Amino acid sequence: MSALFALVLGTAFAAEPAHYHPNDVAKASTIFGGVAASMGPAFDDRQGRIAALGAELAKLELGVALLGASSPADLTAWSEKTRRKVVGETLRLQKHVDLLQEDYARVFGAAVTRALPTVGKGYDLKECGATGVLAMMGKKNCPGTDLNAALAAALDKDAALGKELADIATVEWPTFTAPSAPQAVVALTGTTRWIAGGAVAEALIAGRVKARQDALESQLDRLMPDEPTEADVAAGQKLKAEYLAALGGDGEVLRAAIVEALGRGEKKGGPAQVGWCANPATLGGCPGEDVTASVLETLAADKKFAKGIGALTAE
Repeated sequence: MSALFALVLGTAFAAEPAHYHPNDVAKASTIFGGVAASMGPAFDDRQGRIAALGAELAKLELGVALLGASSPADLTAWSEKTRRKVVGETLRLQKHVDLLQEDYARVFGAAVTRALPTVGKGYDLKECGATGVLAMMGKKNCPGTDLNAALAAALDKDAALGKELADIATVEWPTFTAPSAPQAVVALTGTTRWIAGGAVAEALIAGRVKARQDALESQLDRLMPDEPTEADVAAGQKLKAEYLAALGGDGEVLRAAIVEALGRGEKKGGPAQVGWCANPATLGGCPGEDVTASVLETLAADKKFAKGIGALTAE
């Protein structure tokens, strides 16, 4: 019996080493390449739409913030409602992606487990993949025969896996419609025409706005722990309120200078009855005529206007 035991041990120790790694198996698998090819564009499309919507939301929030206390209650409520909508859609998309990844990982892991006994038969098989410096150099430093391709081929022939992947593919991606509703123009010299508040601010005082945004983010980074308490959240809200109040002050200076410049421009045939539209066109805009481009041209040529907003454009 002891001789037989020794013989068995000797055979086990003499098994040829081999290795695999799930990531490398997936890369070599045709069926998983198809999954990536089909899921990628759908994800990129929705992520791109949400990113574009987020950029428009930023213009809306900036346009409202620069109005300060002059912002109508309905406009402020619209901005908050739109922000919640965009945040909600972002979280919904991320949850969908997370669930898909979990499903794919589950069925993939099960398929690899099914294939290992056959593909790895006769080998001393170890899971091994490149990490750290070796990964950067493109080296694996794994012992024995590389069975990644063989495992991938087995997965591509796995009928159960094919059915599971087909079932996952039938799950519909979340759809969303960007919120859109016209908002009232806030009078500067009138309300018949309007300038896009967020776009005007980006064109004229982008540096000032970014400095305030950077300062707020820096303060919040220093303030907020990984698990914030109610007191931490309240402190963060106070910082945000101070940030918005500061932008409101900047907006007051900017709008006063614009009103004066518009008055001078009217005498030279420039647009009259111009107001401030905080709502971007993609979110419904405002009623009336958009004269943003022509007003910006007028402001650029007005030296008194440049002096009037000097405090907002100084380094």
